[in-house]
Amino acid sequence: MKKLLSLVLAIALLMGVCAFTASAEEDRPTLRMLQRLNAAYVIDGNPVIDAWEDILGFNLDIEAPPISSYSDRRNVIMASGDLPDIIYVGDTGTNYVKWATDGLLLDLTEYFNEETLPHPYKVLTEDELYSVRIPSLDNHIYSLPRVQTKPWDCIIYRADWLEKLGLEVPKTPEEFKEVMIAFATQDPDGNGVDDTYGWCYNTAMGAEHRSMLSGFGVRPSDVPDENGNYVLMQAQDAYMDYLDWIKEMYDAGAVDPEFYLVTMYQDDDLWDAGKMGARYCNTVIEHLISYGPSREAFRAANPDATLVAGPALMKEGETVANVYYNPQIWGNYAISADTKYLEEALRFLDLGYTDEVNELLMFGVQGVTYETFDPVRRYAAKTEEQKLNSDKYVASYATINYQREDKGLLIANGNTEEEVQQFITAYDEIGAQENRVFYLGGGSLVGVNEVKVAIADAGIDDKFNELRTGYICGNVERDELVDFINNEMVPAYQPILDIYAENDLNK
Repeated sequence: MKKLLSLVLAIALLMGVCAFTASAEEDRPTLRMLQRLNAAYVIDGNPVIDAWEDILGFNLDIEAPPISSYSDRRNVIMASGDLPDIIYVGDTGTNYVKWATDGLLLDLTEYFNEETLPHPYKVLTEDELYSVRIPSLDNHIYSLPRVQTKPWDCIIYRADWLEKLGLEVPKTPEEFKEVMIAFATQDPDGNGVDDTYGWCYNTAMGAEHRSMLSGFGVRPSDVPDENGNYVLMQAQDAYMDYLDWIKEMYDAGAVDPEFYLVTMYQDDDLWDAGKMGARYCNTVIEHLISYGPSREAFRAANPDATLVAGPALMKEGETVANVYYNPQIWGNYAISADTKYLEEALRFLDLGYTDEVNELLMFGVQGVTYETFDPVRRYAAKTEEQKLNSDKYVASYATINYQREDKGLLIANGNTEEEVQQFITAYDEIGAQENRVFYLGGGSLVGVNEVKVAIADAGIDDKFNELRTGYICGNVERDELVDFINNEMVPAYQPILDIYAENDLNK
């Protein structure tokens, strides 16, 4: 009888605890959130979100429009007057400034201190905050930046092609040119057909990429010279040396002849088909894995291919590449000015800059999305089932800050021990050959955007792109391009350079 009574009391106690827990969870406030997430990410029933809510102490009602239409949906919501408590703004351009000016976004300036937001206050540098300050609103802060600590810039090469032709990884522009010409003329794929190229000059995704310009000492226009003068990048003497170098490779057949038709990423078709030997634009060490072993189309067409990472190009006679590098801001999070849950929303931002939250959002829950996690090597080992769960429940897009509190890498790339070790080895080797020269972009300075609009309306950039392509392809004389740069492009951009000078940008 006593045993039965004890059992009844235990069940009653357990039911009471469960009822209390359920009641406590129901009593927690729910904050609405607009976030940009990849299509495979599952929100409902996500155990990672459940764990996140437990850390935060409140629930999240997340709306995640498709990435392809995120900006459109965000704009509709911002115009509706019914704003979520937490907003992934996604940029710091004209809309961001307008929404802050119109009083839609909470001014975070008074809260950005060691007491209220201790973690972002410790983690974020003034250079990183620069991107979210609004000069026209007394440089106040209306969002916090999602900062990414990126692996080193690199150029990725077909290692098997280098080995077959007896070549080394190039480090200088001249060495790069020689290797690219060899890739195009010496049949590196061994099929006896003249059907390979060295690389594709990408004019769609930032043709003037730092991993190439570093070999010529060309500065961004935002960075003054040794005398404190701001000179448009295209008007610097070394810039034409850079274009001459590209033209030499084009004339030798080393550049994809239809480079100017690439609309987004590198010429993926040529790369995946094994017809291109190098990738450079927006390429970092992690792509050593994702452009090769993890890329199904590439692996299918090139089962025996191997890749190697080379450093950004360095000037002749130097042993380190000086790469101009600005803070890597990948979106920003804001709080609605009308939120009823100010304390909770601030807590969301604060904890979003802790390793605990970002590792949870990136790696997930042990036993569900990974088996073991190495906090030093930044690698999570997973079973096949956990890999499937990881695809659904975690994503880099979900992180609030894509770096550790110590500014280190949040994750090492690779799906296997072998791939992770390849990543780490390349990361150390490239890091020893590069020096990041940090600078701030001038795009957010008052007046810059208006001048850029006028430049776009006048068709200056379009004409420059046309002449640059024409010169590389042999349809435009060098003097014609130089004359346009000096007599039309420089005067059009001078007001922007004057704004840089007035603000002593990067001095």
